[in-house]
Amino acid sequence: MPIRGGLPPRNSRFVGREELLTRVRGLLGNGPVVLLPSPDHQLGGTGRTQLAVEYAYRHADAYDLVWWIPAEQPAGMRAALAGLAQELGVPEARDLNRTLGAVRDALSRGEPYRDWLVVFENANRPEDIMPYLPSGAGHVLVTSRNPRWTAEVAQAMPVPVFDRADSVDLLRGRSPELSADDADRLADRLGDVPMALDLAAAVREATGWPLADYLDRFESRAADLAFPTPIRVAWGLAAEAMAAGDPADRALLELCTFLASAPISWRLLWAARTLPLDPELAPTVRVERRLRSAMRRISRFGLADLDPAGEQLTVHPLVRGMFGQELTSERHARLLRTVRGMLAAADPGEPDNPAGWYRYAELAPHLIHSDLLGGDGEEVRQLVINCIRYHYARGDFDSSRDLAGAAVARWRDALGETSEQTLLAAFHLANTLRAVGRTADARNLNLQTLRTQREVFGADDEATLATANSVGGDLRMQGHFGQARQLDADNLVRYRRLFGESFPTALRCANNLAADLRLLGDFRGARALDEPTLRHRQAIFVDGHPETLSSRAGLAFDLFGLGDYAGATALLSGGHTVPADHPFALWAGRIAAMAARRRGDPAARAMATANLATTRQKFGDLNVDTLAAAMSLANCARAEGDLDHAHELLERAVTRYHAVLGDEHPFTLAASAGLAGVVRAVGRHAEARTIDAEVLSGLRRSVGADHPFTLSCANGLAVDLAAIGEAQQARELAADTLRRSRAVRGADHPDSVACAWNLALADADEAAQQQALDGLVKVYGDGHPIFRSTGAGLHLETDIDLPPL
Repeated sequence: MPIRGGLPPRNSRFVGREELLTRVRGLLGNGPVVLLPSPDHQLGGTGRTQLAVEYAYRHADAYDLVWWIPAEQPAGMRAALAGLAQELGVPEARDLNRTLGAVRDALSRGEPYRDWLVVFENANRPEDIMPYLPSGAGHVLVTSRNPRWTAEVAQAMPVPVFDRADSVDLLRGRSPELSADDADRLADRLGDVPMALDLAAAVREATGWPLADYLDRFESRAADLAFPTPIRVAWGLAAEAMAAGDPADRALLELCTFLASAPISWRLLWAARTLPLDPELAPTVRVERRLRSAMRRISRFGLADLDPAGEQLTVHPLVRGMFGQELTSERHARLLRTVRGMLAAADPGEPDNPAGWYRYAELAPHLIHSDLLGGDGEEVRQLVINCIRYHYARGDFDSSRDLAGAAVARWRDALGETSEQTLLAAFHLANTLRAVGRTADARNLNLQTLRTQREVFGADDEATLATANSVGGDLRMQGHFGQARQLDADNLVRYRRLFGESFPTALRCANNLAADLRLLGDFRGARALDEPTLRHRQAIFVDGHPETLSSRAGLAFDLFGLGDYAGATALLSGGHTVPADHPFALWAGRIAAMAARRRGDPAARAMATANLATTRQKFGDLNVDTLAAAMSLANCARAEGDLDHAHELLERAVTRYHAVLGDEHPFTLAASAGLAGVVRAVGRHAEARTIDAEVLSGLRRSVGADHPFTLSCANGLAVDLAAIGEAQQARELAADTLRRSRAVRGADHPDSVACAWNLALADADEAAQQQALDGLVKVYGDGHPIFRSTGAGLHLETDIDLPPL
């Protein structure tokens, strides 16, 4: 049996279409096929979806995998493809687009399934699905109402109305007592249109109307319409008959007019029970038993499909449209308010919590059809905000950005630029812009939002503080670490005054300030913040909470920066329950590999290699975390003498840092200093000197002369100068670097001792050399690989490992 995902139930009443099914099978061998309405039925109703469903079931045995993807809206399509990623064993990246690209590539390669069928349902914008169309041995089938598909994308195959024989078979299958002649007469009146035939058969079955009675009603209703198409007349009779049985059923379907073609669960409709409702609808919606009975009756009349479990209704777009056309403007407005309120009432809250994502996945498709952005209620707009955040939290940055951008544009016009929720949407839009790499746009929008929030709501407003935190993130990304520290320090004072020291958002702000201090090389200051933050998080969060791991990793980096490599290792050795590819787990893994390298552990390189592979899979090649992991692995390779690999990693990292962060960013300069170290190690001292001199000048400008990055680069440049014969300048720089290192890091810090060793070599001072060796023994212990370098009379490098931005 093939693996099936999302495939709708098979239509047990499906008839005919043999020639079309054969044509589909033949065309699929040549590439994607798109099923379109026939030219004389552009609005649909000719059975494209049912044809695709029948094809999938009939030929399922020819495939290893069959996956059905609702593609009416990009967000829903991406969610379905994300489910396919899990089935294919494709690791989840932080950015969903990378995951979906990997899905496309895995299908194209035939890994792990060579023969597959992917169906995109209701893909009405070819440009939406083109990035995700796979090639290879599998097949792609598309249903669409849009005739503008080019042959380069998919082979168009119009789906006409039934042959008369198929129409007769369908009608007699539903009503066996119907004679062939009567079925032929009814089919002729219905124009052989599949949807009209199905509606007529369902109504006659539900009501027991004799054929003559149905035809009389049909003619009478057709005479009342200006444009009496078979579908419109058959729909009118079905809606009229259903309402005659229970007016609440029609009212319930009228609510669905404002929802999408996605399945509508009884739980979503039940969420309206607390709202003001029309008298005929209220008793049905407010009692689960009655609501589910109404859904079954609606299905009996052919006006919606009910899943086998009786949990969800799916309403055809044509049916929704015809109900909508019958509404008066007053009733339209009233029902629209009800639907918006119903969606807001179904909001689970906590969009960052994966446990509730399935509920947001049900709500999100309906935002557009209900025009939720135009809702008046604050709770309605909050649902929009939560859906923006839901898309962001699950990595669908494109959907988050599109919804946030639409919200900002609409609410600026409707509510004003200073409205609280307009500004909140702008805050979330900036987050998504940063996530998709538009960091300058994110920074500008955040600054504008923050200025407005401070003017209107004050600096102590919770939303203002959240935006200020985001601005701090922008500043870190720009390399303005001192400005970020100043802003985050002010935020922390305000958070603690308003919420208390152990409030979760106050702890996040403390975490951010500690990150600023680490970036500035102030590991003692970072440790003073991280230790109480970790204690508070351990007290208020359950074991294994990601934020607790974040604090442990931050504190471990502080200890690493202070030269306590054993302490950093011990702090991370307890294990954690956070997924291995979670950003905090990846950070912790990198620090563990860094500490292992400094301790001389031979497992360090394997740890760093695995960490880089997982980080690259999660974030991609151009992410700053991936580049930092590459630098840490390069340090391992250089320490083992694999200079070619180290050079390759660092050269690539420098190029990408230039592209991502710019030429003057401290991380770009730090990576260049690392590259100079490898160039120096292969004996190209003049080239290394050129790199180091330029980098040192840049680091002194950006982070100052006493920053660890600067001191590391200065240490390397002093070695370069000595090697090319500039002994006096080399000695002066080495002495200055040692003095600054001792003042900033302490005399016993491993890097200070390394600087002392290098200066002693430059002076040929044996007593100083011995003193430095004693210091190295003290910090590293006997038998450390570093003593192979000192024993050979070599200078010592002081590696740079980057904290997260």
